[in-house]
Amino acid sequence: MHVLKTISATSTLRLRPDSFDDLYLIERIVAVGDNIESKSYRRFRANETDVGEQKEVTIKIAVEKVELDKGASMLRFTGKILWGRPEEFIRLQSYHTINVGVGDVLDIQKEEWKDYILKRVKQAVADSKKPRIGVVALDEEKATTAYIRGYGIEIITELYSKLSKRMKEKDYEAQREKYFLEIINAIKNMKVEIVAVAGPGFTREDVKKYINDKGIKIEKRLVYIPASDAERGGIREAMQSDAIISLLAQEQVKKEFELLNKFLTGLKLSASYFGVDQVRESLESYSAAIVMVNDSVLNDKEIQKVLDLADMQKVKMEIFNSMDDAGAQLANFKNIASLSKRMAE
Repeated sequence: MHVLKTISATSTLRLRPDSFDDLYLIERIVAVGDNIESKSYRRFRANETDVGEQKEVTIKIAVEKVELDKGASMLRFTGKILWGRPEEFIRLQSYHTINVGVGDVLDIQKEEWKDYILKRVKQAVADSKKPRIGVVALDEEKATTAYIRGYGIEIITELYSKLSKRMKEKDYEAQREKYFLEIINAIKNMKVEIVAVAGPGFTREDVKKYINDKGIKIEKRLVYIPASDAERGGIREAMQSDAIISLLAQEQVKKEFELLNKFLTGLKLSASYFGVDQVRESLESYSAAIVMVNDSVLNDKEIQKVLDLADMQKVKMEIFNSMDDAGAQLANFKNIASLSKRMAE
């Protein structure tokens, strides 16, 4: 994410999303009633019988609907036109949809930019400068490759060994080597600098030995980590392992898991709170040290009142990605929770 300009007089931020992660974030922070301005296209007809042609325009709309098209990697904002140029191609108060993709520039105008939302934008700017991490969770039967992104775990592909104990030894070894080469090729194709290879002992170590014995060059840093399976659970274990905690030290996804674990422990000790009412009460009694909230509810009015109170008290706030595993678990606790000072230490 790039913040190209801050226009304080009109409470406007000019942003350029540089990845799908950034589009996802913008979808979460834009609310109904905000204004969006960007380049777009309108069909201009000289008369009623004219089929018309598409004209490039700059348009500002009052947002009524926000939609993220994951397949097209495109954000769509729909609302009534407030302003535009060239004026001859614009009809004020008519409906229009602005499409924003990676690399496009847009202005977002709000009545007020909350500090916790600005913090999330700044975090996205910082995250864009960090290397992403890849994970391969594997066992004798299957390998799952994934990216660890700002918004959580993204499964890339699943590879199957097609091994059978009924195979002849020669055929078994040939198929096993083919499986290893598919895993190695997947690692090479991952657009990351660091890849964690995770899974139960034998297969993980056999892949490591195969790479070393064959002298295969992989232009990435490989970290080998124990994990119980080759599924999403194994990927999650890799993310939380001591071996790569240092690599993820500044990553939001790692912070979410750490805080969630503290929250769950605090529930057993009556030192954690969840839901709007409980979190508000913990703030009013000055017993809350950290507030956790899912990004999917940042525009909820009741949630905003609680976050404003936390902001006023200078209580630390952590915004969870609602699409990752920790965010999904936080959703089970009404999307907002707080930790007492004892649990936050």
